Amino acid sequence: MRSLILLLSAGVALGVTGCTKEKIVAANCRADDDCQAGNLCENYECVAREAKACDIVLEGNPILQPSPHTVDFGVVDSQAALLQTITIHNIGNCTLTLYEATLSDPGAGFTCDLCETPFPKEIWPGRSVDVQISYTPGAVKESITELTLLSDDKEYPTLRVPIRANYIGTPELRAQPNPIDFGYTAQGRLTRRSLQLSNQGTGTAPITITSIALAPAGTMDFSLVAPNDLPRTLVPTTVDRNAVELLEVRYTPRTLADHTADLVVTTSKGTFTVPLKGTSSSAPAVTVTPAMIDLGDVTLGTSTFRTITIVNGGGAPLTVRPTWGGMMFTTDFSTNPQLIPDVIPAQYVEVQVQVTATREGILQAILNLETNDPLRPTVSIPVSARGVLGGGAEVVKLEMTFDNGADNAFDNDVRNVDMTLEHPFGYVCNKQTPNPMNWGNYGTATWLAFAPKEEPERIILADSRMDGTYRVMVNYQNDCASLPTDLLAGILGISVEVLVGYLSGGAIPIPGQDVGDLIQSICLDKSGTAVTVKVFINGVLTGEKQATLGRKGDSRYVLDLVRQNSLYSVP
Repeated sequence: MRSLILLLSAGVALGVTGCTKEKIVAANCRADDDCQAGNLCENYECVAREAKACDIVLEGNPILQPSPHTVDFGVVDSQAALLQTITIHNIGNCTLTLYEATLSDPGAGFTCDLCETPFPKEIWPGRSVDVQISYTPGAVKESITELTLLSDDKEYPTLRVPIRANYIGTPELRAQPNPIDFGYTAQGRLTRRSLQLSNQGTGTAPITITSIALAPAGTMDFSLVAPNDLPRTLVPTTVDRNAVELLEVRYTPRTLADHTADLVVTTSKGTFTVPLKGTSSSAPAVTVTPAMIDLGDVTLGTSTFRTITIVNGGGAPLTVRPTWGGMMFTTDFSTNPQLIPDVIPAQYVEVQVQVTATREGILQAILNLETNDPLRPTVSIPVSARGVLGGGAEVVKLEMTFDNGADNAFDNDVRNVDMTLEHPFGYVCNKQTPNPMNWGNYGTATWLAFAPKEEPERIILADSRMDGTYRVMVNYQNDCASLPTDLLAGILGISVEVLVGYLSGGAIPIPGQDVGDLIQSICLDKSGTAVTVKVFINGVLTGEKQATLGRKGDSRYVLDLVRQNSLYSVP
């Protein structure tokens, strides 16, 4: 107890009270902010800033040292702004004066926050200033500039810090189709869909697919034929048109219900999700009225139509694809629209069945409506008309066909040739001007192309009252003999049906130049095509000419159509 009392007494004598103790070293400051304005903290004491001026300090020497000495943003594959910091140190013994900070190329995509502030600036010895350098990518290129610093550093009054970045573009993974809609599939049946993944980014920026899976993982209705080549790096298709990951997704409904899931693609840039949906709850059910069409007497050179109504009485969307057939089919028949939109349950669509008579006598064809109704996969409608002579001039029909793969299916051949009819003074009728209104006495011309591959193309000329020479030109628009259609649609960010609609002359809001430029930029292999143009006068084959086009952009006048003394001929 005595020892404890002596210890406490000693503590009181030393000034110890509670948890505090007397300071051994007195310190006025720890940082410049602890001092009054105009003073600096040096060795824990506040001193006047003027005391560090170079004309006062003995052998005063300000030394500017940037850190780092070079700013390199490296390879950039995103358009998001990037930041790096340069710290400007004064490692000398007196105050450094910075007179100016500028970037040598303001248009290179870099900015400097210090460069926009007032000068001069003072950096006291042992102190530093941070400079924020920002880079925002623009065009795909390597960008280089310099940060120039002007100061009173005696050895390096002008100091340059190189700055560079290499923007290689931005990758963009796209899936086609997206979403994947299996439509109706009967319980226990299997439906397959192909999915294409491609990089539709800019420049050469790659993206790496590391895994592909279904979510939820325990789904019993959807399955995936997983690729065995992962991880796989995809460069943009503008660099390699074959850089496409193909896989198969399957739908086998186990229950009578609507089913959904997600296909999750994990990449070097995050995850990408493709929604999946299908139904087995109720099938589409197609009803078409009338069951047959008689368009009656049609004067040569004129048109008429009847309307059919397609009703979906089922519980799933109804898909309808019209095709023409029959032993006596003639391109005098057509439908409007040529591509029929899906019919939702309990709704209907109307389609015009048209004929423009170009020959005398009976005209017959069969309109086949291919559907996804499991009970009626094809609905066939007989169509007939009778072409009759009128009091007008002869009627001319031009038909053009060309080599572009299968005639009745939109396969992987997207070659396309367009036909133009020029009247004697240069006015035209073609895909861009399908119904010219300025031909006057040189007749009434109409252009039409047949889905799904815009082939054949047809131009009908009627009501001409002036003699002259008409010219027929063919233009090679697209020349990719092996570009997958789904890939092209994916590049454009549209559905295959919309792409087919565009290529078939439908009213689709896609700039034609976009289609042409994308096909040309992706297709490295070119392929020619043979073109045949037939001339029918009042239904009689009067002339036939052939031509060969070598590559995209080729054009050629194939034949002349001469009207003399009110009669047409093909020299």
